[in-house]
Amino acid sequence: MDDYQRIFLLASILLQNPEKEWFETSELEEEIELIENTLVKILFKHFLYYLKSKSFVELCTAYTQTFDFSDKTTLYLTYPIFRESPDRGKGLLKLKEEFQDAGYPLEVNELPDYFPVILEFCSLVPIETAKKMLRIHRKAIDQLLKELTILDNPYQTILQGCIQEIETILNKQKAS
Repeated sequence: MDDYQRIFLLASILLQNPEKEWFETSELEEEIELIENTLVKILFKHFLYYLKSKSFVELCTAYTQTFDFSDKTTLYLTYPIFRESPDRGKGLLKLKEEFQDAGYPLEVNELPDYFPVILEFCSLVPIETAKKMLRIHRKAIDQLLKELTILDNPYQTILQGCIQEIETILNKQKAS
């Protein structure tokens, strides 16, 4: 597994509702230790420290307050731009086609602009396909990080790690 794949897969997990299973094994810690990008590893370890410092109920409450009750910090990346307009529906259809064209059709109940789904997709596809998807959403990802930073929200470390890795893989293309 390439480093970008590991980073995006871990981020896709950590940006979902907390799971009790995260605390029952050392699997997350072990996967974070395998990250080669030193800055991303530090950021993810910092987030893991946050997870361990809170109760499961506190984590679930914080997650819900962060991502489910704020238009500015929603994980549905097209929502802050389009809200409920018909343009959002058109955009979602185009994104769904991107997933299908890459050989990864979405489940019926998944929206293609949900950031954890995008990250998981980017962890599974060839790097050029991942770059294309990340370029599409780059502005929204940057805005989400900005909003989380304003709130001094612990999830900002996961976004910082994602952006660090996005920069790394996009710069590799420029250097080639």
